[in-house]
Amino acid sequence: MEIATQVRITKAMRLSSIFRKSISPIALSTILVCASSVSGSEPRAALLVQQEFPQQQLKEEIRDRVQEEVDIAFGRTAVLLNGLIIALTLFPTAAGVGVWFLLSKLSKQTTVARQEIESLHYDTISQLKLLISDAETILGEIQHQSHPADADTDLLFPDAQIQEFAPVNYGNYQKLLTAGDYAKQGDACFFENRYQDAIAAYDQALQIQPDLADTWNNRGVVLTRMQRYPEAIASYEQATTIRPNYPDAWNNRGVVLLELQKYQEAIGCYEQAIQAKPDYADAWNNRGVAFSKMQEYEQAVISYNQALQIKNDYTDAWNNRGVALSKLQKYEAAIDSYENAAKIRPDFYRIWYNKARCYALQGKIELAIENLKRALNLNPNVCKELAKSEADLEKIREHDVFKQLIS
Repeated sequence: MEIATQVRITKAMRLSSIFRKSISPIALSTILVCASSVSGSEPRAALLVQQEFPQQQLKEEIRDRVQEEVDIAFGRTAVLLNGLIIALTLFPTAAGVGVWFLLSKLSKQTTVARQEIESLHYDTISQLKLLISDAETILGEIQHQSHPADADTDLLFPDAQIQEFAPVNYGNYQKLLTAGDYAKQGDACFFENRYQDAIAAYDQALQIQPDLADTWNNRGVVLTRMQRYPEAIASYEQATTIRPNYPDAWNNRGVVLLELQKYQEAIGCYEQAIQAKPDYADAWNNRGVAFSKMQEYEQAVISYNQALQIKNDYTDAWNNRGVALSKLQKYEAAIDSYENAAKIRPDFYRIWYNKARCYALQGKIELAIENLKRALNLNPNVCKELAKSEADLEKIREHDVFKQLIS
């Protein structure tokens, strides 16, 4: 009976060896227990003794199998993680390749589109050339067909003579011009220094439309150039009557009054211009000139300062300011004004001449002579005549260099 039991156990162990890799350890243990329970009639103590060694081996096999399953699971997890890492690593590369592929495809499509556009452009031009050629052919045929018609006409009127038409009367053409046309003609004549023609054109314009303030003002400017001052003043008065706040007309009227030495009236006109246009730099400068003529140099400097505040690169205002300051014996300030004027317009002889006057009044002979030379180089004729009778140059008049310069 013991031998039979051992045989069954041996069979069970072989079965365990065969199915160990295909079934779980728990199932294998169950099979062995069932196999061992087949011989229920044998003594239990003997069976336990005989099974001690196989049970120990079974435990080891179960432990090995569990360890193998753990290793397999760990390996699968490691493979999965490695795959994930590789995928994350390769994703930017794949994205870059994808973008490159899309750009390449887009470039190809763009090239194809350009080729199609060029082809369409070429086809269109070809069609236009064909149309033009056809039109020229048709035109040639029409011209060719017109010759017989001309011949027929000649046959119909063999004795036709050239008719003499009465000359066209252009007398009414002048009536077709508007006041604005005449005003433009007057402006053109003024710029060409044809002052009498300009006056005639302005008169024609004003005869058609008397309320043209600009035309009245421009007529006054031409009359001022012609030194017909009373008529110029009358024109400016007409302009300011039509347009009371006309700064140019007020300023121009002041210029005429200044020439007539009516300084106070001139100042009144300049102030009317400034009231109409507070930033009128020319009116401020002219106001200063009028005050200088009245020897009110402080008021003159105030006017020049206003002009320069409005227009800092105003050469005449800087020069005139220097003259007024020199009259006030503020020589250094006057020199500064002349230097500012020279920076803007170094070729203006008056600046250097006035600067020479200022240095001569200070007794700075060399500087006076130097600046007088520069003035003479720019305008020798005028400066020589001025220097001969200039009171401010008395201190250098007896110097040999001065005599040589003005001789």
